[in-house]
Amino acid sequence: MPRLFWKLFLALWLSIMAFAVVVSWINQAVIRINTIEEPAAAFENNLKRLNTKLSRDLLEGGERRVKNTLRRLPRGLQNHIFVLDADGKEMLGRNRALSKQKQTRTKIVTSQLHDANGHVYTLVTTGRRPPRALLAPGPAGVGMRLGVAAIISALVSLLLARYLAAPLGHLGRASRQLATGDLSVRVGAGLERRQDEFGQLARDIDEMAGRLQQLQQANQRLLRDVSHELRSPLARLRVALEIARNKDRGLVLDELNRIELESERLEKLVDEVLGLLRESSGARELNLSGFDLVDLLKDLVETVNYEIGEGREPIALQVESALQLDADRELLWRVFENLLRNALIHSGEAGGIRILARQIEAEQIEAVVSDTGPGVDEAQIKNIFEPFFRIDEARDRNSGGHGLGLAIAASAVRRHDGRISASNRKQGGLQVCVVLPQRQDSGT
Repeated sequence: MPRLFWKLFLALWLSIMAFAVVVSWINQAVIRINTIEEPAAAFENNLKRLNTKLSRDLLEGGERRVKNTLRRLPRGLQNHIFVLDADGKEMLGRNRALSKQKQTRTKIVTSQLHDANGHVYTLVTTGRRPPRALLAPGPAGVGMRLGVAAIISALVSLLLARYLAAPLGHLGRASRQLATGDLSVRVGAGLERRQDEFGQLARDIDEMAGRLQQLQQANQRLLRDVSHELRSPLARLRVALEIARNKDRGLVLDELNRIELESERLEKLVDEVLGLLRESSGARELNLSGFDLVDLLKDLVETVNYEIGEGREPIALQVESALQLDADRELLWRVFENLLRNALIHSGEAGGIRILARQIEAEQIEAVVSDTGPGVDEAQIKNIFEPFFRIDEARDRNSGGHGLGLAIAASAVRRHDGRISASNRKQGGLQVCVVLPQRQDSGT
């Protein structure tokens, strides 16, 4: 077994035994100080004194006084002294109890008593059975009791040490598996059910392992999707170059324009991938500053409305008078710009995009971007913040999107200790809700 188990076992067992030895020593010392004579000798002396008293009571008061004296005796003496009349009947009718005492093979002493009329009575006294060795006074009894205490305390310490050390073994094995790269390992349901610190630690480790596994799978999917996304424009570049080679120099303008377009798409894709990696890794510290979110949203809406032109319904902004925020202004600009451009792509010519910003509770601001597009299938809505995820309507290459805008926005919101979620509107369309704390830790 691990050394920690034995350390816990010995610490618990020796502590219990030390306490038992000290208590026994104090108990024996108190008994020696307060006890004038040994218990056995005291019992014999009490019987002798009682014998004398009963003889006097029988002479002076007869059988009635003797009965009263017997009834008033302490229980420890009453069961060891009996008075029989001439017919052999015990005065208090305890013949059965006397028979049981005789069967115990204890010391029995009989003597004759006489009343004032000369009637003869028999006084029977029985000795007290010696206590069992475990309960006997003196060093021998104390030693046996300490031995029993040692065995019981050893069992208790064994169980308690195992209860404390076993979870650490499970946690150690799980952490070693995690260190080898096995992110599917879990501490186990048995340990998770515990309601103490070990159970909480097990749940935290399982949550960490699950998060690491998700990140690993996301990274693998990211590499796979990046390879796929880069392969398509590169293939088109090669085709355009091959066509240009087969034409006269004066007739390659279309192919050159195509090459330029694909190059711009490649550059944009690389920029988005680098932006996603930068935000998800958290390598760049937030440039925190105090500003009014209302001013940021007004500037952004004005910019985007200018770009979409007069043919479409402009973006509507509904905000409170002021929403002071301590955050990275440039990063939040990109967050809401990505959300607006995503809404523009899915709303098409219908428009109807709206931003609502308000303070929902102390130190928290909510901003909701909604559109009137077709919405997202409920089975897919939880995936829209994953890199390169695009629903079928967003696969059109003319949109220029690669499925990274929402992923970048979600990563930036999480870096601000905020929350982002999406849901379908009852009247149609999608709404994305962003909740941000008004104050940020400067070490974020």
